[in-house]
Amino acid sequence: MCLNLCKEGFWVSIKGLQTEIKPQWCPGCTYFADLQAIYKTFLDLGFDETNLVLVGGIGCTGRITSYVDLYTIHTLHGRPLPVALGFKLANPKMNVVVVSGDGDLLSIGGTHFIHTARKNIDLTVIMFDNFVYGLTKGQVSPTSPHNLVTSTTPYGNLDEPVNPISLALISGATFVAQTFALDINHTFQVIKEAINHKGFSFVNILSPCITYYRSEDVKTFRNKIKQLNEQYLTDLAKAVYNSTSYEYYVGVFYKVEKPSFEGYLLKDIVPLKSELYQKEKIKKLLKNYS
Repeated sequence: MCLNLCKEGFWVSIKGLQTEIKPQWCPGCTYFADLQAIYKTFLDLGFDETNLVLVGGIGCTGRITSYVDLYTIHTLHGRPLPVALGFKLANPKMNVVVVSGDGDLLSIGGTHFIHTARKNIDLTVIMFDNFVYGLTKGQVSPTSPHNLVTSTTPYGNLDEPVNPISLALISGATFVAQTFALDINHTFQVIKEAINHKGFSFVNILSPCITYYRSEDVKTFRNKIKQLNEQYLTDLAKAVYNSTSYEYYVGVFYKVEKPSFEGYLLKDIVPLKSELYQKEKIKKLLKNYS
């Protein structure tokens, strides 16, 4: 596939985005579709290594940082958001995209998720929601449905699942959306909108694990997907209602414009990574050693 992005330094095909490392997921994994949507988005927006960094966590989703040929950061378990936040503050002109799983982002990383969202820092967070801990053989995760049988809940999950859309909304995210992995074109369009949004953007991609999510197969799961009729709501209460009325809606639940955290913080501050700062620093070093 070529999108004819012919500016010098920009990628012109998916092959140009791929690394030499082949994706290591189960045959038929929904994450392959998620990765294709991300490739397509980065190509369409004309991103290259000078204007985008991809931050990942741990688990099956964290592998993606090895499959995209740009600057990436593979963080510790649950820590992609604080790392991404720090990077954004030091490099405010860079686009920062976080890719994480439901376990990584909502379990050990749950508090980071809440407080990063409420700051409304300009990050795009994409969650691959497979409903289990897939990499470690299918343990129960924060989004595992009630009564789901897993390796750690042999008699069924006793907990109610976390609703990631509701959590993002009440935490302060200013762009919240959900897609289904196998609808690559819709996922591409939503991720593109999320990246173009100024503020904290959250996209949850429903990506059921084909190996350990034994509740149903992907085809059956797909039949539950429904398009959200009301999109681009600025009414938070209505958006939360939609997120709780049916868990498999896809579309944009909420979109509102608010000042971003770094916009406030860096208003009168010269970022460390500025051309002027670097030149002056080098001049000083040369003077000291000349």
